[in-house]
Amino acid sequence: MSSYYNIDTILAEEELVPCTNLFDFSHLAYLDPDYVHTGRVSNDKGGENQDGNSRKRKVPGNGLKRTSFLPEGSRIKMPLWAVDKWAMLGFVRVSMPRHFNRRMREKLEADPATVDLRSRNDRFFMSGMLLVDLIERCSSVISAALTAAGRRENNRRNAHAAAMALVTREAAELRRTLLLTYAGERLRSTFDWTLSSINDDVTCFTRRLTELELRLFHTGASASSAHAAWKNHGSRNIGVSATALSSLAIQSRVPALTRTVTPDLSPKTEGSSLKRMKVN
Repeated sequence: MSSYYNIDTILAEEELVPCTNLFDFSHLAYLDPDYVHTGRVSNDKGGENQDGNSRKRKVPGNGLKRTSFLPEGSRIKMPLWAVDKWAMLGFVRVSMPRHFNRRMREKLEADPATVDLRSRNDRFFMSGMLLVDLIERCSSVISAALTAAGRRENNRRNAHAAAMALVTREAAELRRTLLLTYAGERLRSTFDWTLSSINDDVTCFTRRLTELELRLFHTGASASSAHAAWKNHGSRNIGVSATALSSLAIQSRVPALTRTVTPDLSPKTEGSSLKRMKVN
């Protein structure tokens, strides 16, 4: 689990996920911008005019008003960070975004190196893994709820469980596809470009990479440049540093040190004293 303050995770959780609400949402009709639920409003009496005629209240919009509830079964799109808690509580049922569906997975498995993933999502792999993790957690919660319910039949709950089982299978396939795409042909192609395109324009290749692949490419390109610089300059003669030369010059101007003789402090024997007396 990544850090709460990780910028990459925050941006990856901005992925819009299609979901279906499992009951009416009050005051949340604005979540679906394409949905307009209107109802005819009858004009009621608001009193009488001076002429004795009944005065009616004017309703704006030709007598129509928009209700504020979102009916059950509406398909809306919400970011990952917002739909997480609702999906875990069973308020909504999540589904796969368009660039993670079966057709896109087949395209990635057929020829992953030519697919422009950056145009779909800058953080394609991280968003996909976060989505898979959410679906698997929701599936485990629903399985536990069905186990606790026992033999009691609930058509709505069973339908929701069957739909989530289908989405869970798609999530497992998506996990496998993401792993094969990242660690397969695209990874080898990235390594080839880092080794063979030193000091070249690689915009035509990097503009199709996601943020994760782009970071890997820059790391490999830096290592390749450092290796090329070492091959060109690593085996040349090593010169003596200026510090060592100045140190040698200082030592050459210092006079030679005189040799000092330490006095003999050993105890004198009797023979040496007799010899000194004879000499005297």
